[in-house]
Amino acid sequence: MNYDSTLKPPTQINKNTPLKPPAVSALSVNSLQLPSSAPQNLSSASNGTASGSATGNPRNKCALKPGYSLMSWVRLCNSGADLSGTAGRVVPVSLSELARHNQVNDAWMAIRGRVFNVTRYMDFHPGGVDELMRGVGRDATKLFDEVHAWVNYPQLLGKCYVGPLKGNVTTTAKVETKNLIGPPPVPVETVPRFDWIQQRSELTLCFYTRRWANPGLFLKRSTADDALEIRVQLADNWHVFNFKLTSSVEWPPKIVRVGSETGKIEVVLSKQMPEPWTSYGSHVASKLDARHVQEENFDFEVLRCEHFNHDSFELSLQSVKQQVLLQLPVGYHLDIQMPHEGESLQRSYTPVPQSYLPSSSDQVDAEPSLTRSQDFLIKYYENGAVSKQLHQLHPGDTVQLSLPRGNFDLSKLEAHRNILLLAAGSGLTPILSLLQPLLRRQTNRIERLHLLYFNKTASDIWLRNKLLALQASDERFSCSHILSQTEEEQQFQTGRICQELLAPLFEEQLTERFSYVAICGPTGFNTAAVDSLTGLKLKLNDIHVFQG
Repeated sequence: MNYDSTLKPPTQINKNTPLKPPAVSALSVNSLQLPSSAPQNLSSASNGTASGSATGNPRNKCALKPGYSLMSWVRLCNSGADLSGTAGRVVPVSLSELARHNQVNDAWMAIRGRVFNVTRYMDFHPGGVDELMRGVGRDATKLFDEVHAWVNYPQLLGKCYVGPLKGNVTTTAKVETKNLIGPPPVPVETVPRFDWIQQRSELTLCFYTRRWANPGLFLKRSTADDALEIRVQLADNWHVFNFKLTSSVEWPPKIVRVGSETGKIEVVLSKQMPEPWTSYGSHVASKLDARHVQEENFDFEVLRCEHFNHDSFELSLQSVKQQVLLQLPVGYHLDIQMPHEGESLQRSYTPVPQSYLPSSSDQVDAEPSLTRSQDFLIKYYENGAVSKQLHQLHPGDTVQLSLPRGNFDLSKLEAHRNILLLAAGSGLTPILSLLQPLLRRQTNRIERLHLLYFNKTASDIWLRNKLLALQASDERFSCSHILSQTEEEQQFQTGRICQELLAPLFEEQLTERFSYVAICGPTGFNTAAVDSLTGLKLKLNDIHVFQG
């Protein structure tokens, strides 16, 4: 192993303690959550709205020296060099020890309780050495979150990991008690931070919120090719950005990425004229709350309305003339409205990810892509006012869709690695929206995600083959079907939701005991499920019920 003579090992390492560094996979550019479009070097002068950056990216403060690109850093990380300076050992670091490593040639910093030796990373940092030095020798978590919380730092700096940060407690017990019983801090509202990057033929508009913000996105085209409206949804609030771009772009966007975990949003637009811009243009920001958007609806036309099974159908809707694109927060739903006999009929439905649709040939674990349509699986009721009318729609007919609604808090699941999902009948649809975001989670990765799917008969089961395919592609996911009616050729367990049925999943001695449960079904099913879970001593705070 090659050692860097400029790095000083931490003091007082106990050589008898068999500490090992965390497993870090080989680093690749695709594994890093960095902007998808590389910055474009611009030679023309900046105007008042441009970044003034040497790279054309408002976030990058300096141009990197030759040989210090992201790819060069990846190669260095995979070379076997001792970037941590600890000879492969994990060493707990105190705050006082951290403070001693505060020089350019001896630089440590802590992020979320983990200490990294960033000495060798200095010249690779896109913001330059001075910017990185702001966080050296101290806990840089707050600074990191303010500047670029979306970056996958455990992967980027994994080979630089020194060890966990040990806090130095200097306050007395009396002071600590006083702090504990004081009023909780007032939550700080998250306001999306805007940035932009470009290639010669592309413009990327970036919005940074916070980790686990679970943002939603609304895009609306303008009559002009150089203008558009973008709204970022954070819980009940909408942050509006009205853009006037430097030049014309194509519609719809080439790529849209919404990171439910990272809180980062990217909208990639193709330029009509491939050339560097000295500025993205300008924008006006404003804010709307739930009351202002409650009555706002948008015209959508039917693309497809097709039979699915004996009592269900698939409905695919697209904004008229593709004026509007919607990306829902995980676990949210839409209201479908349509006129009937002089009245307005309305019902809430959760869109289904396209890869799960019976008509889709995509793999269920395929990377999410730009959703130009909203797709639903709907159970048909002969006496159901809304489902009956929706079932009679034809391609070209129009209905209205609301903006996304819901109260699901994805951040509550961050601490849970073993999650149980309970669905009954058409209550499967909001559960489907959780699967890939949870299985793709990078921090505190899911160990076990189990779905108990309740139906009357085997013919009522939705997407059985799709669920089997997901189970085959990811061993952490499993699905069990439970039927309320006994059949001649019984393939599945029979029963109903009750404490006795769930009890084996919550036995104290289980190493993979479920600690969080999400539920969706008819009202009676939901009530019975919550009663059973609380009877098994699961806290209400660790249960979420999707209301139909």
